[in-house]
Amino acid sequence: MCKEYRSLKMAAKVAEQSDYGKYKHGAVLVKGGSVMNFSSNSKNHTSFGQRFRTDPGMATHHAETSCVLGMNREATAGSTVYVARVNRKGQWRMSKPCSMCHEVMKFVGVKRVVYTIAPGEWGTYKIEEEDAKTVGY
Repeated sequence: MCKEYRSLKMAAKVAEQSDYGKYKHGAVLVKGGSVMNFSSNSKNHTSFGQRFRTDPGMATHHAETSCVLGMNREATAGSTVYVARVNRKGQWRMSKPCSMCHEVMKFVGVKRVVYTIAPGEWGTYKIEEEDAKTVGY
């Protein structure tokens, strides 16, 4: 079993713990083969994520944002985030990060994202440093 599949299965288990209801997402932060953190999405709002949001409305805690929130940059820089979305039957669904989560992950130095597409399928992309935006506090 490859590391991507194992880590996505872990993210899917985390997603099952979400209180969000219809959209259950889980994320696992991995660096150097070690799990650094994990989180699921929730109905709570986040002022941290709000700074990266481009559309109107309040930012809820997305799994990717919650996974890196409060982590030291030494832990997040150069890491990989695995993101899974599951339906009520636990089957994988599309979980490509939204623009807000993408910007948050760039900001904290995540280098690679692996996300579920459908049962047994996943996609991946690299986050380039030169694309990173500077966000003020």
